[in-house]
Amino acid sequence: MTNELSDPWSTNAKGAVTRTLVTDIHRWLSHGSLLLIVFAQVLLTLLIAPPSICKTQGAITFGWKQPVDQPICLAMSAGCQYYGVVERDGTVRLYNANGRLMWKQEVDGATNVLIAKNCQSVLVYSKLNPSHQYISFYTRDGRRLWRHEVEGNVWAGAISPDGTLAAITTSEQYVYVYKPDPKRPSYRRWRLDGVGYQVTFSGDSNRVIVGTSDESALVCYDVYGRFQWRYRHSRDTRYHLCISGDGRRILGVLPGTADDPGMEFCLWDSGGRRLWKRSMSAFDARAVVSPQSRYVAVSYACYLGDNESQAVERRVAVYSSTGRLLWEKGGLFFEPHLVALSPKGSSVIVSDGEKSLYNIDNRGKLLSKYTLPATLRETVASEDGRAILLYCGNGWLYLVRVSED
Repeated sequence: MTNELSDPWSTNAKGAVTRTLVTDIHRWLSHGSLLLIVFAQVLLTLLIAPPSICKTQGAITFGWKQPVDQPICLAMSAGCQYYGVVERDGTVRLYNANGRLMWKQEVDGATNVLIAKNCQSVLVYSKLNPSHQYISFYTRDGRRLWRHEVEGNVWAGAISPDGTLAAITTSEQYVYVYKPDPKRPSYRRWRLDGVGYQVTFSGDSNRVIVGTSDESALVCYDVYGRFQWRYRHSRDTRYHLCISGDGRRILGVLPGTADDPGMEFCLWDSGGRRLWKRSMSAFDARAVVSPQSRYVAVSYACYLGDNESQAVERRVAVYSSTGRLLWEKGGLFFEPHLVALSPKGSSVIVSDGEKSLYNIDNRGKLLSKYTLPATLRETVASEDGRAILLYCGNGWLYLVRVSED
């Protein structure tokens, strides 16, 4: 494991200065001026030394690592006290905050795991699997508590920010909201207009926001199923949804594809009113909104020419809550993939698509860099960006932590 600090946007200016100083030192040597020699050597050392970067503010540090077998799902609980993995054979693993394996179970057909508050329940389901139309609940020690049959294939699931509720949607246009209390589990369900392809909770855990297809819209209910509001889309649109920690903003992104580079991201308020929208010819987009609703960060790829045979560059950009572009970085030689946004939105954590993570502040300055021993395959970050769970190509799961702003 290495922890490297460097600037991917540095120039060759220091090299030119260094060569000039070396020449001057040789000239001073020929005149035997000891004082000038010492002064020149000190100045030379300062110029060729690596840039001084604060090692506390925004530092990325190693937490723990564990071997895993090609996980298809990574998850963490509210508060980052527990972490879950589903491997390709359906094995579910649960880890505590220190990376200790608490239990593992082979769950037939499992593809997704959700972890409730204090790990009082672990929910496992199989996405879009007609032979596994149920949710399984496990206790903290790995004992199966309950298996609940649902109507239709399970489409999506989410845990509320306070960790006390869980929600899933099904292909039969139902949404289920569970209170996964291990002593007395309960649930409510109601019908949707359309199929819920994604579900999430408001920041206060009192409402459920569902993205629906067929009847393409964002729709909001309270956790008892009472309708709150609906925002209809003009076409069949499936936004990837993200809610700010304070619940005041809802972010949706259309990632686009390399064959159809039509990226779009929108911001709504908590009442379903669209505040602004941005569209561009780009693809492979990822966006997050800061917990205090002040910033939106997005990374994307785009072609440099007018056709797909041209080179591709990647960029990361940060916008204000009003939609104003604050700064943007990237290009052909640095390819940022957005991983997380810090609690106050003052920095973003990106990967380079290879082995390294970078923490970049709101002026585009590099705060820190962390290099892992193998290529990053999957990442999931906490809402506040302080914990990041990563799977690397060497078959290991890593947890890294990011210091506060």
